[in-house]
Amino acid sequence: MSKQEIFKNTIPVLLGYIPLGLAFGIYGVASGMPLWVLALTCIFIYAGSVEFVLVAFIVAKASLLEVFIISFLLNFRHFFYTMTLLDDIKKLKNRLYFIYALTDETFALLVSRPKNKNENTNLLFNLTAFFNHSYWITGVLLGAFLGHNLPVRYDGVEFSLVALFAILTYELFKTNPNYKVLFLAFSCAFVGLFIFPEQYFLFGSLIMATAILLIIRKYI
Repeated sequence: MSKQEIFKNTIPVLLGYIPLGLAFGIYGVASGMPLWVLALTCIFIYAGSVEFVLVAFIVAKASLLEVFIISFLLNFRHFFYTMTLLDDIKKLKNRLYFIYALTDETFALLVSRPKNKNENTNLLFNLTAFFNHSYWITGVLLGAFLGHNLPVRYDGVEFSLVALFAILTYELFKTNPNYKVLFLAFSCAFVGLFIFPEQYFLFGSLIMATAILLIIRKYI
C-alpha cells in the first residue's frame, strides 16, 4: 500500500479528529491551561478521552494517584488492541512509536484493511498511526489558538466532555447492546452523586462499577 493510499484511508479519522481536537483546545484554554501545556499534552498524552479528563483533573487539583487510576481504566482496552495485532507488531522496526500511538481509530483501520501478503507492514502501521496523530495535534493546536485569540466567551464548553462520553457510550451500546451493563452504569453514576464528593465522583463511580462488574461478571 502506497503512502497516498494510506493517507486516503485515514481521511475519515481526519474528519473526526480535527473537530474533536478543536473542542479540546478550546476547552483547555477556557479552563485556564497555557498554550504550551496544551501543545505538550496533545503530543505526549495521545489519548483523546483521557486528555479531556486530565484537564478536569488539573482544574480540580486531583492527585497523581487519581489521574493514574482513571487513565488506566479508560485506556485498559488498548491492551486488547495490542494483543490482537501482536503478530504484526513483532514485525515492526519502529514498534515503540506505534504502540504509543495506537488508538481506537487506528486499530479499526488496521484490522479492517484488506489482507495482502506483500504489504509493507512497518510503513502501513507506523504511517497510519502518524497521520492520525498529526490530525489530533493539528486540531488541538488550532483550537487552542482560536480559543486564546478570538474574543468569544466559551462558558459551557466543558460540556463537550459529557457529549464525548455520551457518544462513546451510545456507539459501544450499538455494538454490544447489553442492557444489564447499561443499567449498572447508570445506577453507579446515580448512587455516586450521593456518596462521593464532587471532585471524586468520576473516580469513585468508575471504581465502584468496576468492582461490581468483577463480582457479577458471570451473570451479565
